Amino acid sequence: MLDHLFITILATTVASAYAVETAHGQFNLQAQIGVAEVNNNGDGCLTIMNAALRGNEVISLVSLQKPQTFIETKIVNKLSQRCSRNTEVPNNASFYSFRVKKNEAKLIGPALAIVGFNSSIKIVRGKIHADLNSDGSLESFRLCTSNEGLHLTVWAGEPLKSKRLWHEYYYLGYDVEPNCTKKDYAQ
Repeated sequence: MLDHLFITILATTVASAYAVETAHGQFNLQAQIGVAEVNNNGDGCLTIMNAALRGNEVISLVSLQKPQTFIETKIVNKLSQRCSRNTEVPNNASFYSFRVKKNEAKLIGPALAIVGFNSSIKIVRGKIHADLNSDGSLESFRLCTSNEGLHLTVWAGEPLKSKRLWHEYYYLGYDVEPNCTKKDYAQ
């Protein structure tokens, strides 16, 4: 009986330690990547599937316009109401405010926001690359248009030639010229 109790306690302790390690040690694409919007005054809205972010957490904003660029800023605070103009946001999304300089605001359309990324982001031939999951391979980012919106994606390597790791649709509410392929949005 005592041995069974000891094994149960040991198993629970090991499982808890592992959960803490993976929650803080491994990059979680679903919880650490979101969509950022910025108005002309530099006020920003981050929409992300993570309710546990705090003020002053660093976010890297990856503008997917050509050429791709990035800037770093910090979360100001969590918002109690939605701030996104995107009407296709999931009901369980969380919203955070951030600020950028006014001259940087025009550089950021709907962009990817990477939270808590501690490694370097590289620009190679006008495209952003980063080893998000620390596997030794550089992930890349892509933006394409559908009939009325944008598909923002993260890829394990070269876009469309590697595995798509993350995807978010941003509804614009007006017609645009589509240039996406099925790989950009298909399950």
